[in-house]
Amino acid sequence: MTDRIPEENTHIVQDAAHALSDKDVRHFLRKFFYLSNEPPPNDEFTNLFTEDGIWIFADRKAQGRQAIQALRKKMWGDIPHRDHSPVKIFSHGNHDDDTELMILGTTSWKYHEGHDNAGDWAAHCKLEKGDNGKVRCSYYQIITDTGIHEKRGKKDK
Repeated sequence: MTDRIPEENTHIVQDAAHALSDKDVRHFLRKFFYLSNEPPPNDEFTNLFTEDGIWIFADRKAQGRQAIQALRKKMWGDIPHRDHSPVKIFSHGNHDDDTELMILGTTSWKYHEGHDNAGDWAAHCKLEKGDNGKVRCSYYQIITDTGIHEKRGKKDK
C-alpha cells in the first residue's frame, strides 16, 4: 500500500512540511496523512503508532494500536470518505528537533447521506525515532469543532 504514496503527495500541502529538517519525519508525515484517509481496518495506519501510542479526538481517547483501530472504525461509521490536508507544520521545540509538532490543517468529509462538509483542525503530535531511522507516533491529539458533524445536511434559512 505504501508504494502508492508519492514522494510529494497532495495530502501535505506544498511546503507544509518543507521547514522540517528531518527527511524521515517528512516521509512519515506524508505516509501518516495518506493512510489516515484510508478506511479501517488499516493495520498499516495503526502500525505507524508505538505499541502504547495515544490517539485523542475531542473527548475520545484510545491507547494502543488495537484501541486506536477500534476508535477509527467507529468514527468511520458515519463518514465513509475524508481527506485531511495539513497546511502548516511547526516544530514544537528547538529548531533541530522535529519529534514534537503542531499541525494545522483542513479536512473535507462525505457522509453516507450524500452531504459534504469541511472544517479546520489542529493536532499536537509526538514522534519517536528509532536508531534505524524508523519513525512512529507516540501521541496524537486532534483539536477540532466536533459540532460540525451535527450540522451536516441542515440547510441555512
